[in-house]
Amino acid sequence: MRTHFLTYWSKRASRRNAARQCQAGVTLIELIMTLAIGAILLSVAVPSFHSIVATNRIAGVTNEFSAALHLARSEAVTRGLRVTVCKSADTTVASPSCSTSANWQDGWLVFVDGVGGGTEGQFDGSDIRLKVAQALGGDATITGDGGFTNFLTYLPSGVSRGSDGLPDGSFQFDAGTEQRCLELNMTGRARVADGACP
Repeated sequence: MRTHFLTYWSKRASRRNAARQCQAGVTLIELIMTLAIGAILLSVAVPSFHSIVATNRIAGVTNEFSAALHLARSEAVTRGLRVTVCKSADTTVASPSCSTSANWQDGWLVFVDGVGGGTEGQFDGSDIRLKVAQALGGDATITGDGGFTNFLTYLPSGVSRGSDGLPDGSFQFDAGTEQRCLELNMTGRARVADGACP
């Protein structure tokens, strides 16, 4: 009986020791070291994350504006009429209009220009609105050079024309430290390049 009693208690004691060994946690030193390594990794990752966000932001803005220009050119050729892209300060109202005092990042209109007369580069009563782009928000800016400061018109041949009557020019896109340039050649084709416009 004594052997049975000792065996019972020794098994019970070995179970308690095994349970104590399984409940081992981390020490304070291990916890501090893990937090320090995590902080170092985070401090390296955050600046590169800001760069990724800025790059994606400028790519999105450039693509949206480029799509508006492609729509305008396509519609001009398809309809056989002038199609204009102009900057607008009131894109959220029911009847937005072109504005020379607005900035391109405030929004823009794409419309069939000169239906039944009217002024080139101005959204008149008989013009047909095709697209309204809302303000960009954030730190993104768009700057048109020369004849593209207020509007850009595509002729039925697909050739672009600014307010100065010239077909070529560029748009500068800035978002944080990132820059892109959208250049229009003599035939009205758009080309996007990284960096500032020449």
